[in-house]
Amino acid sequence: MAISNPDVTTLLMQIGFYVIFAVIAYFAEAGQNFELHSVKELRWVLLDTIILLIIYGFYRFREGMTKEAYDIESKKESAEEPLLPPQNAQYLIQNASRTAGNLSEQLPNFVLCTWLYSCVRPFTAGVIGAIELVLIVIYPFVYGTGPKPTKLLSISTIPRYILNEYMVVAALLTLFGLTRSVSTAVPGK
Repeated sequence: MAISNPDVTTLLMQIGFYVIFAVIAYFAEAGQNFELHSVKELRWVLLDTIILLIIYGFYRFREGMTKEAYDIESKKESAEEPLLPPQNAQYLIQNASRTAGNLSEQLPNFVLCTWLYSCVRPFTAGVIGAIELVLIVIYPFVYGTGPKPTKLLSISTIPRYILNEYMVVAALLTLFGLTRSVSTAVPGK
């Protein structure tokens, strides 16, 4: 029996992912505490956040400059001469717009999940954040400049969803003490 309602399908998939992440976090985060860490311990998360904001500014600027350079329609009423656009100008504009739009949509998740998880494992949160930054940077290249996004787009997006969802589940389980306890007893004594 196939489920035809996309809302139900999405909900069931999300529940499935959260259960898998909870099981992984139950073991992987054993013995961890949810606590605020020093700035020194958070330096990689801070660096990730700063780099993310720089990338965000670049993508927004790129979006505006691409529209300014190639959007003939907006310049019909002015005396300004537009650049001679390439054949795929509309797709270049679409690429710049979706790149900036995707980052705008994902930025709150990235920041919140990374900072929550930094209360559990600050260095690991910084490493995961760096991986996400690489995935953000490749987005415009895998999006493509054709009428539709390329099939490679999921290389940039799906891992980011997975990493963010794992970090938030792990942080919540740790916050409420729902991870596996680590025995401090020495065997044989």
